[in-house]
Amino acid sequence: MIITCDRNKLQDALALVGRAVSTRTTSPILECVLLTATADGLTLVGNDKEICIQTATIEAQVEQQGAIALDAKLFTDIVRKITGSSIVIEVDDKFNAICKSGRSRLKMSGQPAEEFPVVSENELNETAARYKIKSSLLKDMIKQTIFSVSLDSTKPILTGEKMEIKNNVLEIVAIDMFRISYCSADMDEDTPESSAVVPGRALNELSRVLPDSDDEVSFYFTNTKAIFETEEFRMVSGILTGDFIRYDQIYNEDFSTMVVTDRVQLLNAFERAILVASENRMLPVKMEIKDDDLTISAQSDRGQVEDGVPCETEGKDLTIYFNPKYFIDVLRAVEEERVLIKFNTVLSPCTIRGMDSERGFRYLIVPLRPPA
Repeated sequence: MIITCDRNKLQDALALVGRAVSTRTTSPILECVLLTATADGLTLVGNDKEICIQTATIEAQVEQQGAIALDAKLFTDIVRKITGSSIVIEVDDKFNAICKSGRSRLKMSGQPAEEFPVVSENELNETAARYKIKSSLLKDMIKQTIFSVSLDSTKPILTGEKMEIKNNVLEIVAIDMFRISYCSADMDEDTPESSAVVPGRALNELSRVLPDSDDEVSFYFTNTKAIFETEEFRMVSGILTGDFIRYDQIYNEDFSTMVVTDRVQLLNAFERAILVASENRMLPVKMEIKDDDLTISAQSDRGQVEDGVPCETEGKDLTIYFNPKYFIDVLRAVEEERVLIKFNTVLSPCTIRGMDSERGFRYLIVPLRPPA
């Protein structure tokens, strides 16, 4: 294999596929990226058996076609340190790769491309229903729900987010048994129904590499895979199996107390309250609602704090306790200036949404039991 390509484009491609390179493995091939040179140009692939990222074809001058697997970290460091605008890569029959730019010449050992795990074409069902959505919209939907993915490996189905298309609406939901994050967005055209639970790690990486633009993302599901494609890359992830919680039966618009307040003021109050949390556990924060005033207070061995936030209230006075981190996550995710919060009893979940949201974002948080 002999190719010449732009160094900056190669560096960007390595940063992209590097997100799918394993850093904790006993299999050296999973620490590699696969380079494949064809008459059309160069493609790179990273695959850690959980997610696989393949770049679109990079423009390159290909003198000799071929493929090789190279240690991702070393190859990335070499490309980063070389100062020329272009780089020449020559691979011999012993799988040695020589990288040249200007007077710089670096040699590294590679592995046969045949040993690198690739996603077979049989796993990419081209006949599956495809969906398209703006990149910036999907990116936001993931960021505004991903924090509610469960970290409990004993409930693997909840370590992912359910993506469901029904009635021409895309719904994304994450549940960790203490909170629910839900969002929805209209699809632009008539679409068949489909759903899959995609691992949280895959969606988190996807949100990081998606461009914040109106460019479209195409995605579809097979029986075992979720596939996301843009003009720059394709990401393939496994999907989780099992029965996802029926979240649509949990949300309740009934309330005994309703509050409308400034999001940033409430967020700041919770962030100040969390300062007195102990280092090894999260303290409960007390929320008191009375006479168009919301008081946030907390105390621990480290200190105590009390804060007031003006609000508009409807219904009964209420005193209720929450894990402050859950409220902070939600209030950071909501984009609107004001939030609407509905409560029922001291032990019933509360629901939160932005007052002026044009998107279907809503959140649910389970309260803590009042201290004895």
